[in-house]
Amino acid sequence: MHHLRAIEAVQRTESFTRAAEEIEVSQPALSRTVAEAERRIGTPLFERTTRKVAATVTGNEVALYAAHAVRSFDSVLTRISGFVTGSSGQVRIACLPSLAATGLPEVVHAFRREFPEVELVIRDAPQDQVVSMVADGTVDIGLVASTGSLPADLAVKPFLSDPFVAIVPRDHGFAARASVRWEDFHGEEFVGFNSVTSIAPMVRRALLQVGAETKEVQTADTIPAVGGMVAAGMGITAVPRLVVPLMNFNDLVSVPITPTIERKLVLTYLAEAPLPRPVSNFKQRLLAAATD
Repeated sequence: MHHLRAIEAVQRTESFTRAAEEIEVSQPALSRTVAEAERRIGTPLFERTTRKVAATVTGNEVALYAAHAVRSFDSVLTRISGFVTGSSGQVRIACLPSLAATGLPEVVHAFRREFPEVELVIRDAPQDQVVSMVADGTVDIGLVASTGSLPADLAVKPFLSDPFVAIVPRDHGFAARASVRWEDFHGEEFVGFNSVTSIAPMVRRALLQVGAETKEVQTADTIPAVGGMVAAGMGITAVPRLVVPLMNFNDLVSVPITPTIERKLVLTYLAEAPLPRPVSNFKQRLLAAATD
């Protein structure tokens, strides 16, 4: 590469002196480099006089290739340097839909201001899909609910605690209360989540612990679907507080549930794989945001 850089500089400046100053070598060293390149190529590249250096026809052609190679080389070095320092590269994140909408955007916004050259790829999906994407390397980081079934090869860092609340229509008896107890759900018509979500098993356990049996009228996979059914008067439900903004219906009220049961959200990644610097930077900012 130093041969090509020397040829490009001499051809462009038409001077060994100016070229040597530009690439920060001595003029004799530059002359030796060009002479060595001419020997290896097998033909003169420059015609030297006391007043001027002019490229030969071959020299001009070689200089075009040299300029392209130098630009490409410098560009790659810049990208590598940015990757090493964390100022460029890619971060792939998968998370629960509630976090994609509520827990993640502020961190993403701040990170993009700090590292505008880093590409962020964000995918929201149910719990089991997020875990699979982290485990098979499709994404670098996952944000999921803590369960006893997370693979052993995943590192887990606490992220957020998300308490459950009741979601009821505005004209429901619970709507005017400061809080409700899990026992109060007994006998209520209930709209639940299918087992693909991280919410369903936690609600089932909470109700089972207090012996409350609901009249489950319908289940669904997504938060907006469950919210819509509650807004339509089909029943009530219980969800983590972070998902409430996704239930964007005017006639719904959220009510705290006691005793408090929290969905523990964690940051997870492959334990044995070293995190690239951009990913490590993003992970640190996620964890810092969780403690603010």
